[in-house]
Amino acid sequence: MTNTDAVAALAALAQDSRLAIFRLLVQNAPAGLTVGLIAERLQLPAPTLSFHLKALTHAGMVTVEQEGRFLRYR
Repeated sequence: MTNTDAVAALAALAQDSRLAIFRLLVQNAPAGLTVGLIAERLQLPAPTLSFHLKALTHAGMVTVEQEGRFLRYR
């Protein structure tokens, strides 16, 4: 991992909601969770959750894959 990657990852986790999302996904590894389940468990509105998941994805902290109509994050 390069210094730039490490800084991006740490910056992504330096926010309460993103850290909670990451912890939840780690607890549910390797299966991951759909967006709906993440929102339900953390009681986050969809736009807020989408914003944080995008930040975690861009930092390389989570992956996403399409499952029919749903997105599964790991």
